[in-house]
Amino acid sequence: MNLRGFFESEKSRVFVPDSFFTKRVMARLQGAQSWKSGIWEIMSNSARPVLALAFVLMLCFIAVELFVPQVPQRGVVESVFESEQSPVESLIYNDEDVPARQVVLQQLIAEEDEK
Repeated sequence: MNLRGFFESEKSRVFVPDSFFTKRVMARLQGAQSWKSGIWEIMSNSARPVLALAFVLMLCFIAVELFVPQVPQRGVVESVFESEQSPVESLIYNDEDVPARQVVLQQLIAEEDEK
């Protein structure tokens, strides 16, 4: 065998894949371990507890905000103006149980008659 024939046979073997090439490649890919990187693998070991603590605290604050009802703040201004409110204004501005429509209508008419 001459040198040129040897190079041609090696070239055809390397650059032209045989019929089982795809099966060999797929078997090699399936046998290899896939590395799935998550947030915990990317971070350093010293930052993990800090981030976990911050995440837990954020969840706690959100839970407190959702489950604990908010009480409206009453300041000095609200207490001063409360004495000057008429029953109609208190009905409009305050979140109280609304009486029947006829009662509200009579209160509004009575307030207008007084003015």
